[in-house]
Amino acid sequence: MPVIRALFRLIQSSLRVKVALSIVLPLVAILGVFTGVEYVRHREATLANLSFVAAQTAQVVENSLQHEMLSHNLQGVQYLLDGVGQDKKIRAIYLLNTEGRIVFAPEKQNLGEQLDNRDATCQPCHRLPVAERPSSVVVTLPDGQRIFRSMDPLENRPECHQCHAADERLTGVLLTDIWVAPFETQLKSDLLENLGWWAGTILVTVGVVNFVTGRLVIRRLEQVARTLTRFGRGQRDLRLPDEGPDEIGQVTAAFNEMGLRLHAEETQTASLTRDLRHLASERRDLLQRLITAQEEERRRVARDLHDGLGQDLAGLAFGLEAVERLGGNPLEPLRAHLRQLRAQIAETTNRVYDMIFALRPSTLDDLGLAPALRAHAERALKDTGVKFELEASGLTRRLPPEIETALFRAFQEALHNVARHAQASHVRLSLAAPDGHFEGEIVDDGCGFDVDAIQPNEHSPRGLGLLGMQERVTQCGGTLVIYSRPGAGTRLSVHVPLPEAGND
Repeated sequence: MPVIRALFRLIQSSLRVKVALSIVLPLVAILGVFTGVEYVRHREATLANLSFVAAQTAQVVENSLQHEMLSHNLQGVQYLLDGVGQDKKIRAIYLLNTEGRIVFAPEKQNLGEQLDNRDATCQPCHRLPVAERPSSVVVTLPDGQRIFRSMDPLENRPECHQCHAADERLTGVLLTDIWVAPFETQLKSDLLENLGWWAGTILVTVGVVNFVTGRLVIRRLEQVARTLTRFGRGQRDLRLPDEGPDEIGQVTAAFNEMGLRLHAEETQTASLTRDLRHLASERRDLLQRLITAQEEERRRVARDLHDGLGQDLAGLAFGLEAVERLGGNPLEPLRAHLRQLRAQIAETTNRVYDMIFALRPSTLDDLGLAPALRAHAERALKDTGVKFELEASGLTRRLPPEIETALFRAFQEALHNVARHAQASHVRLSLAAPDGHFEGEIVDDGCGFDVDAIQPNEHSPRGLGLLGMQERVTQCGGTLVIYSRPGAGTRLSVHVPLPEAGND
């Protein structure tokens, strides 16, 4: 079985073997049929010749016997049969009387023996009617050997009447057995010789055809295969030589045309790719500058609000409180009005500080990412009933400012979505920075959503917040992945590579 499998793999992988088989198999079939037919015809012709030889031999012997018998030279009859019996191809030659008894035989063997026509070797003829019995037949002996038996009746001629009754049709029968084996050996020898010529013809034909097809077809196809293999591995500048207008030449021309077109398209694609990368690089730089400028403007506005308007409102509140304390009982309506103004000023002050925190929390610059997110979560989720949990034990050092800002804005948007849309009762935020990269995850047990359905387009702003989060994380060279489905909550995972500590 391994040999058969190996041969089958060889046939599948080799075009030369397939071509050889396409020649050998038809030749084997055609020559096999022709050889079989020729062998059968040759065998039949040999048996016919054998029958003719046997008939001629019998005729010669009969004529000689007639001459000796008419001369009453019985000794001459015996000498004649002795001479014929010396031929090794003749198994037996008997002169039988009309009763089937042997009266003459070479070396007087089996004289007087009565042949029984019920014997198996006699049945091929004697089981047939007299008119249908053949004069010769091939008989198989009990030991398996085959003989060619001919029965030549001796007619009762007028010259024989002096010894035989005139009313007898026959005077006897000449039985001749000739060995078939020598002739079959010759047939087998001829068959083997034919098979040898047949095999030689096939080998020579296969060799010549392989040589011719190898030069005219296989070599060219192998060149095409090698070129296609190298072309498929990226060598796009390969071309095949033009070798004529035949089918392989047409394939070659089509390949060369395809190669030229593909090379031109790849050149154009490479140029477009370079332009696209340049535009993407410019876009990233522009976006980074925009984000940086935005954060700087937020920081400036927050500082101005904190240092200017915030302090002015605080001073105004303190002044109103002082006026309220200086007044007497007759001025009770005025004090009530002042208390109302002070409450409005306090509410306005809180609103201003909320605006300051939204613009740029000072906690982020002063204390870092975790405290800023905790402070923002307390403000954003204060009136929603959502329980907030922060795990930042894995964050042991400050991150670069631009990364802290981007991460803060991403998680700020996530907490804003939880407060507005998630309908959650619990949200957990974990921060860590192991092995030179930042890992953050925020998980809620809310209603969830179909991520694929939240895509911004020109008709709907849905998903712009998620897109902004993605852009900020991408600017840091990181990735943001959102896992959610309706009814199963939402998990947002952030991964950002960190620069080495010396480059912070």
